Amino acid sequence: MEEQNTSEFSQESTIASFDNGSEKELNGNNSINNNESNTNVELNENSISTRSEDNNTLATTNATNHTSNNNENNDTVNEEIEPSKPTYNDIVQFIDHNGDIVKDNGKNTFLATISNREDFLNKGFDYSVISILGPQSSGKSTLLNYLFNTKFAVMDGLTGRKQTTQGVWMGVATPSSASKETYLILDVEGTDGRERGEDEKAFERKTSLFSLALSSVLIINMWAHDIGRYNAANISLLKTVFELNLQLFQHKRNHKILIFFIIRDHDGVTPLNELKRILLEDISKLWSDLQKPDEFKSKRETDFFEFDFTSLPHKIYSNEQFMKQVEALKTRFVDPKLSNFIPKVEYRNDDIPADGFYQFSYQVWETIKSNRDLDLPSQKEMLALYRCDEFVEKSMSIFNKELRTTKESIEKGRIQENFGEKSKRIIDQALEIYDEPASRYHQETVVKKRQVLYDRMFTELKYLFDKQMERLFENAMDFYKSLIKEFSVSSKDSSASSSNIKRDGSSSPLTAASAGIIPQFSIWSEGVKKKSVEYFEGVAKQSIVQGSDWTFSEQLEELKQKLDKELESLKETQLNRLSKLMRDKTFQELTPNITKVTEQAPNDMWSKIKRFYEDAVSTNEKEFRDRLNDFSLDQDKALEIINKFKEQLSEGLKTKITERAEFLQMRMRKRFEEKFNMDSRNLPRKWTKHDDIGAIFQEARQNAEKLIDLFSYLRLDEDDLNISFFKKSTEKADEYEENTMVNANKIIIPFKDCLNTCEHFRQNIKSDYMQALSEQNRLTTGGGVPAYMILLLCVLGFNEFIAILSSPLLFILTILLACGGVVLYKLGLSGPFLDYSSQFLVHFINKVKDIVLHVEQLSEHNNNNNKVKKD
Repeated sequence: MEEQNTSEFSQESTIASFDNGSEKELNGNNSINNNESNTNVELNENSISTRSEDNNTLATTNATNHTSNNNENNDTVNEEIEPSKPTYNDIVQFIDHNGDIVKDNGKNTFLATISNREDFLNKGFDYSVISILGPQSSGKSTLLNYLFNTKFAVMDGLTGRKQTTQGVWMGVATPSSASKETYLILDVEGTDGRERGEDEKAFERKTSLFSLALSSVLIINMWAHDIGRYNAANISLLKTVFELNLQLFQHKRNHKILIFFIIRDHDGVTPLNELKRILLEDISKLWSDLQKPDEFKSKRETDFFEFDFTSLPHKIYSNEQFMKQVEALKTRFVDPKLSNFIPKVEYRNDDIPADGFYQFSYQVWETIKSNRDLDLPSQKEMLALYRCDEFVEKSMSIFNKELRTTKESIEKGRIQENFGEKSKRIIDQALEIYDEPASRYHQETVVKKRQVLYDRMFTELKYLFDKQMERLFENAMDFYKSLIKEFSVSSKDSSASSSNIKRDGSSSPLTAASAGIIPQFSIWSEGVKKKSVEYFEGVAKQSIVQGSDWTFSEQLEELKQKLDKELESLKETQLNRLSKLMRDKTFQELTPNITKVTEQAPNDMWSKIKRFYEDAVSTNEKEFRDRLNDFSLDQDKALEIINKFKEQLSEGLKTKITERAEFLQMRMRKRFEEKFNMDSRNLPRKWTKHDDIGAIFQEARQNAEKLIDLFSYLRLDEDDLNISFFKKSTEKADEYEENTMVNANKIIIPFKDCLNTCEHFRQNIKSDYMQALSEQNRLTTGGGVPAYMILLLCVLGFNEFIAILSSPLLFILTILLACGGVVLYKLGLSGPFLDYSSQFLVHFINKVKDIVLHVEQLSEHNNNNNKVKKD
């Protein structure tokens, strides 16, 4: 699977050499001249031929690929980054396919190459060694070519998937013409190649160890989908390299190495940070398992290495994004001023100057080759390793099969009872299957592999245990909620059965049960918490596998905290319900009295309201305090709740009075009529010429207007009973002014609204005054219309009278108007009718004037428009 994407890394396979800054293309069909200008071409051709299984085929194919630029497939495969001023760097083979250092005179050796690079030899310690490891055909050489403008040969996917880089190739590189950095690049043969077959492991270990021993920066090129695997991700190889590096070279080092992971074909589904976390965990575990020399027993991997990570998308399917990210990555090798510059100075080997690098690398490789333990473990151990791996896999297969039902059940969210006991039985069965055949092999290896099997089984079981604990936590919370629901159902039944019970001889529908209040809440909540915790602990203890160091203390503590939080929230809810219940009970007792006294609205209304209010509050406050004892509150908290209860009652009373004040206009009208239209015997008043209508009207009006002040201010305190908020003005008669020395929070009706109410009331009772005057005038004149007026009317109106009699329509209309006038006169409404009629007539005339004026303006506007058009 890991080979399916690697054809993307094929680029121009033609290897070019440069003489005096000009690039010359290498073609397998060209003849090689002996002149000096073509020397490098011949050397490079020979170099490349050693990296291929078929020299002539590779050279011809590469030349063909280079010249077939119009081919659509090649355009896709061979796409690469072209710097603005490319500086290509020569590369040569250092270690050949057989593991020997290239030193034949017929080949362009690394020694010969760097001997001609005075610029490199004079660098002293001012250079960095960068090498790359990774699977075969994973695009390592392509990536190096992009980053450092080298010409390492790369695989041509069109000719098949095969080994391209053989052994180790080196080259001195400068990333760009503008860069002052100098790097020595190592392109290492890919791991897991089919060409070497079963002999690959020893050579992989050697070349990897060689790279690590020399490098300032070691690039690990790996597939994103290989992360989490052991062999595919080269974790086992890295472990061996780390261990042998400590044994052979670490005591000579005085600097850290940067291991730079480049994750290929990253699709972004799994975030880079998550991949980084997995790799760091693998490295940490790898380091802890190392066989370290005594002087490094207490050391951590970070004492010797630093780690960095990046990722690249798929080169074929996300080519544009791939190129952009490669270019961005390249800048991290070019500009040392960047904060994320990769080959930092502190990673360099300060013991090896540039002119001594060849000898040092030569000695390193010979040391690695001569280490027999690196190549061949004992045959007995090798056989034990191979066979024990088979036994482990067989045991794991049976273990997974036996565990499948339990695993599926847990993953579906079901709790497995006695999980620990069942798991222990499966573990013992798997170990027995392993122990019987493995006992005949090398015991040290058997024990190590048995521990590997044991750890793998416990890793799988730990995953299921954690899942079980997660579900058990949820079940414990569900169990807690079921206890709450159980109480709610029982309280509803209790409320329904007791809703008609009499208490103190009166109906009492407001009860704690009906309000959903839990009696003895503190005791009840402790019981609920205890039952939920006991349920969790019981199942959790049965889930622990014998021999493990698992605990559920963290989940148990989290459960207790969650229950405490839930119960505290429930407690607040219960306190709110109790407070509402007591408020409702208080107002249930208080409302009838409030309604009655505000309906009557006597002058001592607030004295009565105050008495009713204090009696109701006193009774229910005592009951409230008794019920608060069920919640085990401290004194300060209880006092805070009681004070809030009283504040809410006061606000509630204010709201009640505000509601009653909505009918203030009606009450004022009623009180006015009782005083103005009724006499001392409470009979309808008959106005006489001796009655002082103005004085009676003013007295009745003032008596009614007292209600505004009565309902405008809350007077529950003794000091407030004599306060007048809407008081008579001391400067102007029949006007009012605001009392600004009052508590604004106690104002029920704002002063502005009081004035509006008063004004509206006065406008409303004007008709009563006018009607009374009209009736008094009618009684005073008493003689009716004079006789001469009747005679004059008959003489002057004779013609009109005849016209009315001769017209049925006018006659009927006259009869209706006459009847209407008689009715108005009899009802005493003739005066108000005339007033309203005159006002209507004035309003009607004004409206007509406005309409006429508007029509004239429109006409004038149209005339002006017509003139403009004519002009």
